[in-house]
Amino acid sequence: MLAGIFWFSAAAFAQSCPDLQSYSPSHNPATQEEWAARLPALEALLESCLRNDAYFALLGAAQLNIGEVPQALESLERALLINPKNGAAQIDYAEALFRVGQLFAAIEINDSLLKREDLPANLQPALLARQRLWQQQTRQHQFLLEATTGYDNNLNGGPTRSDLTLTFGGTPVVLTLNPDYQPIQGSYANLRLGGAWQFQAPDYQHDFLATLRVRKTSAGDTDLAQADARYTFSLPTRHNRWEFSAGASHMQFGGSPLYSVGDLRGRFIWGANQCRPSLEAGLQELHYHAQSVMDGAETSVTAGLGCTFSESRQGLRLDVGLLNNNAQNASRPGGDRTGWNVRLNWQVQLGANEISTQLGYASLDDQYGYSALLANNATRNVQSEYINLHYKRLLKSNLALLVNLNHQLQHSNLEPFQNRGTAAEVGLALNF
Repeated sequence: MLAGIFWFSAAAFAQSCPDLQSYSPSHNPATQEEWAARLPALEALLESCLRNDAYFALLGAAQLNIGEVPQALESLERALLINPKNGAAQIDYAEALFRVGQLFAAIEINDSLLKREDLPANLQPALLARQRLWQQQTRQHQFLLEATTGYDNNLNGGPTRSDLTLTFGGTPVVLTLNPDYQPIQGSYANLRLGGAWQFQAPDYQHDFLATLRVRKTSAGDTDLAQADARYTFSLPTRHNRWEFSAGASHMQFGGSPLYSVGDLRGRFIWGANQCRPSLEAGLQELHYHAQSVMDGAETSVTAGLGCTFSESRQGLRLDVGLLNNNAQNASRPGGDRTGWNVRLNWQVQLGANEISTQLGYASLDDQYGYSALLANNATRNVQSEYINLHYKRLLKSNLALLVNLNHQLQHSNLEPFQNRGTAAEVGLALNF
């Protein structure tokens, strides 16, 4: 408690307000239990001390030290409205602002305290230490290393059926699918390395995220490697937030390049409440290295709602989007595609345990018939569903146990695009 014995002056007490020195804890710093014991007596003095800045500074200190941060902010603001130069209130007000995430306001107030000529010499080292600590948080980085092993019953994303019905001149012909293209199941090992960098300023924020994933399998040529990167520039306002981002992804499958993706996105997030709506627009370019005829440019608009429940330590997010995928090549089977998707994410923290779930559904329709060999050139419809379950248990401060279960199912009126797969894995995650 930095401000416990700082700048309490008897001359500042109103006549009707008693001597507050006896209401201060006897130890400095005081324990949470001592502050909790003092709080009821302080609250009983409210009517007598409505114009006393020292009273509200002491009340705010008690509330802050027992974890009642919103109440502490209100009390400390009242103290500073009565007397803007109250040093005790300024010290605790900066701490309360830091705890609710207002980092730069806390740094600014702490800096003004360090410039005061009447600052007690014994407080300066503590204020300097927290100023350095807070300023370090404007530039943060973190690295993640995950190693998992598991089993997947469709490592290559093969179609569900082992035979396909083709149409030749309107006559259906059943052909057996080459075993190399049927679902391949087997065990695998995953290694994932990620890094996140963040730089905050009072009016904007930079974020950069990069990950590299390598999967080694026991069956067939189904190894893969994937690299992803994303940069986000954020502009927070008092109640809203703008986010602009650019990302890229590249995948190698079976030792050969499969696809590369680049995208641009802009999102606006409303409000500062427990639940915040958002609207996002995106543009994505997708290139298939071995089949450039399948290349496309996709535009999307997504409406979302994200909620954070701090008391139950839960988070919930729902996104619903419309998309349009334009063929880059006029001969692409099916032509342009339109559709929609919905995603639901839920997360809960239970002590050292974290559980999260992602659910998704998407529907896409082609503009033209896909192929004369499939259902007499029927227009393709594809509906995709997935569910991902993740369990994480903290073993140490930077080491966690991971258990993941993923299932995806794809329906289509054309047989080659019907598939499903389930994967289960367990492993460890290290933060450093």
